[in-house]
Amino acid sequence: MKKRVRFQNLLIFLALTASLLLSKFLLQSWKKEALDEVFDALGVTILLFGFLFRISARGLKAGKSCNGKKLITDGLYSLIRNPMYFGTLLIGVGIVLVLFKWWVFILFLSIFLLIYIPQINKEEKELSKYFGDEYRLYCEKVPRYFPNVLALFRIDVRDYLFLEWSGVKKELPSLIGVIIVVTAIEIWEDVRAFGYSEYVKELLELDLIIVFFAMIFILGYREVKKDR
Repeated sequence: MKKRVRFQNLLIFLALTASLLLSKFLLQSWKKEALDEVFDALGVTILLFGFLFRISARGLKAGKSCNGKKLITDGLYSLIRNPMYFGTLLIGVGIVLVLFKWWVFILFLSIFLLIYIPQINKEEKELSKYFGDEYRLYCEKVPRYFPNVLALFRIDVRDYLFLEWSGVKKELPSLIGVIIVVTAIEIWEDVRAFGYSEYVKELLELDLIIVFFAMIFILGYREVKKDR
C-alpha cells in the first residue's frame, strides 16, 4: 500500500476518533429538524456524486489507459484533469454537511489542499514529461481543480459515467464504510436531539440512498455496455 494511502487512512481514523471524543465541539446539533433534513439530503447527494466521480474515473482509467501508456481525455477527464481527487473533495464536503459544524469545512479544506495540491503538481509534471505536447494541449483545454460549472448543466451525465466493475470493486469498501459510519453517527445525533423516532427514519433514508445509488449504477453501466 502506498504511503499516501496509509496516510489518508490514518487521517480518516483520526477524524472519526476526534468526532466521537469531541462530539459536542465538532458535530452539528440542529434545533430544527427540517433544517437537519435539508443538510442531510444535500450532504448525502454530494457524497454519492463524489463516489460516482471516483468509481467512474477508476473504471475509465482501468479500461482505456493501457496501464498508464495512453492519455485519457474523454469521460470525466474531459471535464476535469483530476476527477478522482475532485471526487474525494466532494465526499469530504458531503460528510461535513451531514455531520459537522460549518467551521470544520475550513479545517477539512485546508488539510485537503495541503495534501493534494503537492500531489497533483507532482503527478502533472510526470505526465507532462511522459506525454509531452499531447498533455500540454490537454491541460490548455481542461481545468485542473474544478470542472466548468456551466458545462455541467449542458452535459448528459450518462455520457460521463464509466461504471465498470474494476472501478466499483476498488471503491465499494470505502463507500460501504463511509455510509455505515456517517449513518451511525447521524442516527446517534438525531436520536439525542429529536427522540428515538429518528432511528427508524434514518434507516429508511439509508435504504433510499442505497436504491438511488444502485439505480444510477445500473443506468450508467447499461449506457457503457451499449456504446461498446
